[in-house]
Amino acid sequence: MASEIDFSVDARAQVKTSFGSTALVDVGRGLPTVFIHGVGQSAYFWRYQLEAFQDQRRCIAVDLMAHGYTEALPDTDVSFREQANMILAVLDEMHVGRFDLVLNDSGGAVGQIMAVNAPDRVRSIVFSNCDVHDNWPPETLNEIRTAAQEGKFADQIGSFLNNVEGFHTTTARLLYNDPTFPTPEALQAHVAPIVSSPERKAAFNRYVGMQDHLQLVEIEDKLRQLQIPACIVWGNADPFFPIEWANWLYDALPLAQDVIELDGYMLFHPEEHHDIFNSHIGRFWSGLK
Repeated sequence: MASEIDFSVDARAQVKTSFGSTALVDVGRGLPTVFIHGVGQSAYFWRYQLEAFQDQRRCIAVDLMAHGYTEALPDTDVSFREQANMILAVLDEMHVGRFDLVLNDSGGAVGQIMAVNAPDRVRSIVFSNCDVHDNWPPETLNEIRTAAQEGKFADQIGSFLNNVEGFHTTTARLLYNDPTFPTPEALQAHVAPIVSSPERKAAFNRYVGMQDHLQLVEIEDKLRQLQIPACIVWGNADPFFPIEWANWLYDALPLAQDVIELDGYMLFHPEEHHDIFNSHIGRFWSGLK
């Protein structure tokens, strides 16, 4: 199904900060809600959430540095820590005060760092399968990390642009219940910008190859002090982030609600099973004061 929202490069807003020019999709009115995608994705990942909630909320889906149409400065630090600082700077420039967060995959790490850096600004957090504490990078991604460190991974995923069936029969099987769910349009939206120049390829390889879980381990004490309501919606068939990490978040966050365990669902369930994910976060938001 094609998105009703225009996610093209021309339709994206570009917000300039000291980090460069950050691309984002900004639709709707109401409480600001910031959606942060994971590795190899873009704002397009959240298309079904933006379509569902734009009548109720101001939905802001950001392209991380080294992803989408965000133009980071040359050789910039694309660590999770700096991604968090970048998004907060963007929200400052947009005059967004308090906001809700919706997170997936490595976007979960970015969002956690944002929350401990600006706890007075984050109204609530919705977690789906993501990086937690020292559970990343997952051992199952060691081969990918090595390829990124050798400067090869961006070209490897770029090859899928002309071989969608190859993506469906390999990588997609680790991410989706139906490996044919990602359409050629989705692959173009996510992958084409990553491989559009040598500089973008290098930035993406740095993002994937240089991940360091100490960025989350060092904020554990502050995370455990957060007085921010949290909703945890987790697929229990994810080979990268098992359900134990949803339980870790529940134990760590003082205002976390019970873990919502989605039986058989995988990492990118917010996209593939968006109706179910949206129903859970809608109920969570309706219960907030």
